[in-house]
Amino acid sequence: MRRLWPQLMIAAILACPYSVSAAGKAGYIATPDACYVPEKVEGETVYLRQAGVCEGKPGRAFVGVARETVKVFVDGKFWKEVRVEEMGVPDISSSLARADRQAGALTIPQNPSKVEMEKAAGKLDNYYRSPEFQGRLKSETERIKAELFGESIGKFYPDTLAQERKGKLFETERIYVFVSSSIPLQTVRNYAASVARLHDPRITLVMRGFVGGMAKIQPAIDFVGSVLKEDPDCDPSGSDCRMRPASMIVDPLLFRRYGIEKVPAVVYAQGVKAEDPGLSEGDARNAKLAESFTVYGDASLEYILELIGRETGSPSLKGLVSALSAARQ
Repeated sequence: MRRLWPQLMIAAILACPYSVSAAGKAGYIATPDACYVPEKVEGETVYLRQAGVCEGKPGRAFVGVARETVKVFVDGKFWKEVRVEEMGVPDISSSLARADRQAGALTIPQNPSKVEMEKAAGKLDNYYRSPEFQGRLKSETERIKAELFGESIGKFYPDTLAQERKGKLFETERIYVFVSSSIPLQTVRNYAASVARLHDPRITLVMRGFVGGMAKIQPAIDFVGSVLKEDPDCDPSGSDCRMRPASMIVDPLLFRRYGIEKVPAVVYAQGVKAEDPGLSEGDARNAKLAESFTVYGDASLEYILELIGRETGSPSLKGLVSALSAARQ
């Protein structure tokens, strides 16, 4: 990369000479110092500005003009009239060689705040993992669940039931359906409907963050409600809308752990074992993972699970596909 950067700068200059006339020829002019670069070109006048501190040696600057000579102004003052020398292959070769020499001599200074930044990051990580913060996080999560679902919370979050329902996935298997408010609402609703039909607590819809940012909780509540309502036209403010029993969480750590850069995406994970169920399974220090399989694209959950099932030979996925197929009939 150290070699590439100066050459990219030269290539950009050669490909698109400094903004003047399209009919001008690419060439270079002498400058009083190697750190002076063109600021603007007006007719036969070139204005240079200082872009750094150099050794005071004469330099050259690339311009594109339809003239043999130009008047050069340096920092607003007339310097002299100079000849525009046409650029040829030897000049390009010389420039690249000089760029290589300069790149080899470049050194990247150490960040003077590196130690302080590492300490701050470690402090933040410790706070995130602390019982105090996790307790507050869990409390806030339960508050949002209660505000959104009220007394019906047990229908939509199976982990809140006194006795957890058992699904077709094993204890160490997970299916994460990664979604966001940026994809069509009907697509997310289709996934939610499929997850609800499977009645498995280890299948979860996952969002990266709150809709509109963490400072605004109401848009997230409205979005989740729109996804889980059985009747999309039902108005929760005027009636008691029936909601699908599908688990939906916000967990950016899961997005990062599985490298999810676009949605929708479905991940099938094996060998998942969390030390603390209250912490995110996206935290590698909290949850172990043996293997995972990811499928991207707007396809039905049944089709995606069938694809992954053929790849893995998982009997659990075969059972889920059969359940979804039966639900369609």
